[in-house]
Amino acid sequence: MDPEQKKEREKNQKEFRAILEKYGLTQKQASELITAETGQSVGLRKVRTWLADPQIPSSRNCPAWALTALKRGTKQLKPVD
Repeated sequence: MDPEQKKEREKNQKEFRAILEKYGLTQKQASELITAETGQSVGLRKVRTWLADPQIPSSRNCPAWALTALKRGTKQLKPVD
């Protein structure tokens, strides 16, 4: 993985985690929101691979489309205090 890809991966993962924390969402709820927004099945296991430590072989880069869908899915939600 080149430095640009690594930087993008870290940025997306950090942003994904921040959204979960901001709205008090579980990984399962995030997978359901992304599925509802995209119409494409995104399971809990997939979300876990996106949030896994990059050193773990099963970790994957969180795609921009998933982050966009999560943002759209949380527009109606209120942030937790």
